[in-house]
Amino acid sequence: MNQNSKQERFMLLFKPLQPRLERYALTLTRDRDEAKDVVGETVLKAFEHFEQLREEQAFLSFLFTIATRVIQQRKFRRADRMSENQIEDLFENYTAPDVAYDIQMLYEQLDKLPADMRDALVMAEITGLSHKEIQEIQGGSLTAVKVRIFRAKRKLAKLMGSTLYDEDVGVQSLALSGEE
Repeated sequence: MNQNSKQERFMLLFKPLQPRLERYALTLTRDRDEAKDVVGETVLKAFEHFEQLREEQAFLSFLFTIATRVIQQRKFRRADRMSENQIEDLFENYTAPDVAYDIQMLYEQLDKLPADMRDALVMAEITGLSHKEIQEIQGGSLTAVKVRIFRAKRKLAKLMGSTLYDEDVGVQSLALSGEE
């Protein structure tokens, strides 16, 4: 396959997933510049290894697996935590202090979840991936993904101070729904 047709095929698959990938990266990095870097590095690695992709239906899994690894590698390399300015920048679009506080608390508590639970929850509730898509990315069974998400929601609710866990109440109401 020549370089132009490879690039065209790649972009055809990537474009519809770009907003979800950006939202996923922003949610896990909590820094716009860092998220852009993660997306850029993910796209570069995905394009470099695009020939290894056997089925185009697996592209979403391929892309999010790379993104997850890039984020994990960057977290290991970066020793410093978010500065107060970065946190303020994240919430600059919100005028209600209680909403900004709730979101900040949500992100702090998300960090306390085991990585596989946190990633599954973020992919399901914030990025909007289906359980099947998450299973393709994380591996394991579909039931394991559902259990991971359920346990993550329950643990997050407990960490957030909720004494009752309502299955119908997800973190989506606290998510950065305006980020697309």
